[in-house]
Amino acid sequence: MSASSVLAHVGNESTLVETISKNSFSFVTIGGFLISFLVILASLYPKSSEAFKISVFVLITIISLGITFYLSGTTIYKNNKSATGGPVHWHADFRIFTCGEELDLIKPTGFFNRIGKTDLHEHGDKRIHVEGVVMDKRDISLSNFFKVIGGNLAYGEFNFPGREKYERFIDGDKCEDGREGKLQVFVYKTEGMEIKQNKIADYPEYVLSGESKIPPGDCIIFEFTPDEKDKTDQICNFTKIAIDKGKFNYIK
Repeated sequence: MSASSVLAHVGNESTLVETISKNSFSFVTIGGFLISFLVILASLYPKSSEAFKISVFVLITIISLGITFYLSGTTIYKNNKSATGGPVHWHADFRIFTCGEELDLIKPTGFFNRIGKTDLHEHGDKRIHVEGVVMDKRDISLSNFFKVIGGNLAYGEFNFPGREKYERFIDGDKCEDGREGKLQVFVYKTEGMEIKQNKIADYPEYVLSGESKIPPGDCIIFEFTPDEKDKTDQICNFTKIAIDKGKFNYIK
């Protein structure tokens, strides 16, 4: 099978899963509406015939069972087709520095206190949250994370909704000292009981490690700086604490 055929197959499966997910919401909504209608109808005619009551009861049962079986089937299908074999709860910490200044993402608002989607979001804690079924590991790449929160991460370009304003940085933009900056991305990655720091060349496509705790989950540092470097001096708080307490050995 050719590479294009494989990609087309994966794309078709992904599209099918997305369609099933959207249909699930519609199915439940319509089913709930029909059940509510039947309940109201039965309450309006309390002295109706026994046959009418039985018919209403049977219809409610059929609709309820239909919703249950549909949701169960789609859940099993998604789990079988997913890259993770079912729901996960993963995390990765990050920090963003531009010309030496640390920046935060926009403050989350609303009932769920998050920015992003249900399965990929941030809570104002400088932590990427992956919650649910991951159909394709590319869904939890750095570029996709910034896409779902309203930003953009590409080679030499970094945009995101910041705490004070919408931030935009392109390689060649100047810092306050007049020097041209460049976007560089680093990751503290855990291997066994050791933590190693690497510079990520293909940072838009970088896929988060599948870990719940930090560490062994990733610590990712974004730096827009005039200074070309192989490593960064910046580090995420929980990763630093784990190293300082001797829980992990940092290989410099």
